[in-house]
Amino acid sequence: MGLFKSSKAEPADGTPEPLAEYKVIYKGGLAELPKAKTGHIMLQAWGDCFAMEPGNVSKKFWTRLIIPYAVVSDVQIVRRQVGAVAGLLTAGSKGGTRELETENNIHIHYTNATGQPIVLRVEMLTGVTVDGQARKAAEFNDRLQAHGVRTQFEQKATPAGMGSVADELAKLGQLLQQGILSSDEFAAAKGRLLGQ
Repeated sequence: MGLFKSSKAEPADGTPEPLAEYKVIYKGGLAELPKAKTGHIMLQAWGDCFAMEPGNVSKKFWTRLIIPYAVVSDVQIVRRQVGAVAGLLTAGSKGGTRELETENNIHIHYTNATGQPIVLRVEMLTGVTVDGQARKAAEFNDRLQAHGVRTQFEQKATPAGMGSVADELAKLGQLLQQGILSSDEFAAAKGRLLGQ
């Protein structure tokens, strides 16, 4: 049974369910967290954004992260990078490190609020075995396509000859850093750009 819920499924209190929900481990990409961390994070795909909620252990280092699809340029499922310890432990096995080199890492490419490009890297934890995790990562990718999530990524252009949403956010971020825009003006312009 997959972890994706039907869009019709709602709990008794009427709160909608995410389109997808998986346990992942943080591998890197955020300036404030330069090193990989242990402790699962719940990666959720909603109708208009990714939400990354901390688990019990990850509450020590992770706060809720919301990534609107309008600032996402791509989501890639990539080959897992086998560390030195895992490589040594599997070197003598039948398949060697190839058994661990599966596509179970997820890279979310997006632009943050200051216009900086980010590649958030997480590893699928749902799926128990490495092969199971790779199947869940592929399922996640399939569900993004099936629910039309990929069509919401920043590929849509902004009005008349302007660049992508990410380009416009980058320009706003630069204006904020240069002191041309105040924090309030930046927030208002960003809200208009993202349709909030």
